[in-house]
Amino acid sequence: MRRRAFCLGAASALGMPLWSWAEVGGRTLKVPLMLDTKRMAIHDGPGLRTTFFVKGCPLKCVWCHNPESISPKEQIARFGHLCRKCAKCKMDEALCPTRAFKRYGRAVSLDALVDKALEDKAFYDASGGGVTISGGEPLFFWEWTAELLARFKAAGLHTCLDTSLYAPPAAIEKVLPLVDMWLPDYKAEDDARHREYTGVSNTIIKRNLERLVAAKAKLEVRCLVVPKCTDGEDIVARHRYLNSIGIGDDKIVELEYLDYARSKYLALGMKDTMPPR
Repeated sequence: MRRRAFCLGAASALGMPLWSWAEVGGRTLKVPLMLDTKRMAIHDGPGLRTTFFVKGCPLKCVWCHNPESISPKEQIARFGHLCRKCAKCKMDEALCPTRAFKRYGRAVSLDALVDKALEDKAFYDASGGGVTISGGEPLFFWEWTAELLARFKAAGLHTCLDTSLYAPPAAIEKVLPLVDMWLPDYKAEDDARHREYTGVSNTIIKRNLERLVAAKAKLEVRCLVVPKCTDGEDIVARHRYLNSIGIGDDKIVELEYLDYARSKYLALGMKDTMPPR
């Protein structure tokens, strides 16, 4: 009964709040759980980088390849193909002999994140790299993200922000002077299509993109090409729109869609919404 209850509720919160609150510089900030840290990353901006992934995103993209990043809650995944169904299973990542369990979401302090980033500063300096904040959606926690970016900048680090740009104008204005390079996604040009596949309108995203262009921000726009969803005319239309606001094709990266995350949906007890390739 215990195992059945776990399988049915693997994607639910473990009695934790959606996020925590912290006093920083006399202000109370909404603080995300951290999902992962990737060192020596080469696809998250220039040079060698450390990428920090926050947990929580207001979009619900049907093709999301990191379903563990959607909910801001802590989650435990059970990978059935690794599980031996031990009689005395503790459902604990640290104790599992086959690594069948994975915990997603941990509280990490700002100081600890800066310390982790500085461990590889010599590599950033040699390669023209730095740090990237990704998710989930960092601007879902924009005041906290601004504080972390400010600390990275104070430490002399190059900063990138990987974001959907689905955020209020105040968020963009707050982090604009703290981001050396923006890595926004542009998921669909047609608004109805955008709503269907992500759950939100692209109106705010377009407005924020245009604000970044007006500010002459350094950009690399990522366009995922999903067969029968956002390929064909929509990718052509995305290029057309981006070109019209001053973003050349040399600043647009088309990303191939991969559906390798299906096992994570299953392990988390989530409905697999990924379109076929």
